[in-house]
Amino acid sequence: MKKAVLITLVLSLIFMMTSCFKPSKFDENRLYSEIKDEAYTDKDDIDYEAKGIYMRVCAGFVTALDNRDLQGIKDLCSDMLLDMEDTSALLEEIVTGFEGDVTDTGLLPTDLSARTYANWSKTDPLAYYDEDFYIYTTEQVYQVTLTMYSVTGDPDQIGINQIRILTLDKCMNTKISNSQDTDGISGVKRYDFEDGTYAEMAYRYNCGILACYGDSDGYIVVNIGAGRAYKVYKLTGSGDQLTGQLIDSIDFSDEEGAYEILSGYEPYAIGEDSVTPGFYYQSRFYEIEGKDEMLFVNITGQNDTPGSISFASVFDPALPYDEDLHTVLHGSE
Repeated sequence: MKKAVLITLVLSLIFMMTSCFKPSKFDENRLYSEIKDEAYTDKDDIDYEAKGIYMRVCAGFVTALDNRDLQGIKDLCSDMLLDMEDTSALLEEIVTGFEGDVTDTGLLPTDLSARTYANWSKTDPLAYYDEDFYIYTTEQVYQVTLTMYSVTGDPDQIGINQIRILTLDKCMNTKISNSQDTDGISGVKRYDFEDGTYAEMAYRYNCGILACYGDSDGYIVVNIGAGRAYKVYKLTGSGDQLTGQLIDSIDFSDEEGAYEILSGYEPYAIGEDSVTPGFYYQSRFYEIEGKDEMLFVNITGQNDTPGSISFASVFDPALPYDEDLHTVLHGSE
């Protein structure tokens, strides 16, 4: 009898332990479509001890934006952000300028990948999140950056405290400069875009809003690496295609020779240029005849002049990143 009771207790303990360590769906980056039913609708919903805090706030923001629900967005914003001058007008600009119906998002990050600073103590717990993701609609693609607090010593900071939303054309080669006021808590961030336009975001206590809409046509977002290594590429409009026979004939270990061959073809899409003085870097996609897969290469050079290929692989940029679907031809990822 005692042995049976002991076995029962051991089995119960094992069950409890395995239940405690059962993986959460929020332990991995998720699409909006996968977790939208568990989205937060109000900053008061946030339980800083729960999992998936950041992606559930992001999902709530996407839902409110898709519904053009201005109040729904405000409900997720911190009191400190709502108290800033012009916040209501700026949020209305976000809602009224947003185009199309949401089809899905790129992967929404876990708390771990989004958290930039966290320090728990018995007296003043703090968790701050800062990341970006992409929203796909029937009309546009948007890059969204949300920063938020889930817990802090000042309850007025709980919720979203900074919003930045850009169409893809505003993401290419964007330069950000910051001018902080002498008070050390406020200032202006200036965004200079590739098309020659610029926008400014006034902030205070890290609270601020920037919405800058253009047109995402002519640009694509590609996950070129494991995790969340998304990048924006500009379509060239080229009709050039490489044959599989040509690719097989290229000796990519001869980095300069490989570049010389490919320089005779226009790429399908190009990434942003490197801003490092004296050093050239750019990623490019080339179409392959008869295939959905494309040739992806990293171009490098000196004195801002391309001259060699440091990495080459073949994969389908329309699919989520999967190491098994990448064929590396040269270099290492």
